[in-house]
Amino acid sequence: MSSPALDDISAEQSGELLRLVLPLMSKHQVPITPQNYAVWFDFVRGNNPEMKAEMQQLVDAGAAFTEKLNEQLFEKYKSECDTRHFAKIRGEMSELMDDLSDSLQHAGSQAQQFGGHLDGVVENVEQSSSMEDIKVLLTSLVEETRTMRKSTQLLHEHLEAKSREIVLLQEELEQERKRASTDPLTGLANRRAFTDALIRSCNDVDAPEGLSLIMIDIDHFKQINDAHGHLIGDRVIRFLAQVLQQNTKGKDLAARFGGEEFVVMLSATGLRGAEAVAESIRKAVAEAKLVRADNKQPLGQITVSLGVATYHPGEDPLEAVNRSDQAMYHSKQSGRNRVTVDSDLSDISEGIL
Repeated sequence: MSSPALDDISAEQSGELLRLVLPLMSKHQVPITPQNYAVWFDFVRGNNPEMKAEMQQLVDAGAAFTEKLNEQLFEKYKSECDTRHFAKIRGEMSELMDDLSDSLQHAGSQAQQFGGHLDGVVENVEQSSSMEDIKVLLTSLVEETRTMRKSTQLLHEHLEAKSREIVLLQEELEQERKRASTDPLTGLANRRAFTDALIRSCNDVDAPEGLSLIMIDIDHFKQINDAHGHLIGDRVIRFLAQVLQQNTKGKDLAARFGGEEFVVMLSATGLRGAEAVAESIRKAVAEAKLVRADNKQPLGQITVSLGVATYHPGEDPLEAVNRSDQAMYHSKQSGRNRVTVDSDLSDISEGIL
């Protein structure tokens, strides 16, 4: 069942719902992000019975609304809104293009009629012997010319107006596309956008050889949230996103994979080159001196664990993600704040020293 638009309710109703939603999210320790708020707003509002029933079961069962669960609820019940919006915009653009096509066909028909009239005037002038007849024909030609000029001016104004509408719709469509593929907290690509880009890159026969992945996870992130609160935790996540942006370039892509986990896709970069990038990221985070903005108190050392893997031509692209993830978990198990390369894990498992 589709959800009514938020503007279907009054400002007073929206404010009342806000006063109910925020305490409920706080009670269940749900971070107040745009995605989470959209889900819980609809839950309290009760306009989607299926979502209402599922979330009520979760609440009654005392379920922990983890980052993963929150993302699943958004993907299941709210992400389709983007698709509907895309379809609406595309429909409007299609209608505009049809309207322009009709206008041009009408203009072509008028031009053809005007050309026929000109031919008739020329023929009549050639056959006329009196100046009076020629004067009548020229008067008719002037009137037809004025009519054609007015019609052309109206068409020009119509085309300009429709062109502006198309530009605005294209901009809106691009904004929606970016919003659907962007993590709202960090501004990085989200998991869906990363997966799509990875599959495209792996299937591109003209792509340069060498595609490597770095999986990154913030060490002891729950302790950061417990000690300083979720707002500070969000700032740590945004800080890591900035570090990743500073260490990527060109066709490289940094994305938030979920929660405190990130991934970087490096194009045309071999395993050891990717290891060097990963080490630069690890070092930049570990050496940062982060302080709270409110009381200037230091947060202590923030570290990350990283895993590196290279895509093998012909394999499932997600298998490369899995191998970088396994390498990252090895870094966690080996003491954190370190980089593990996938091929080194293979050497260890085979007993190669």
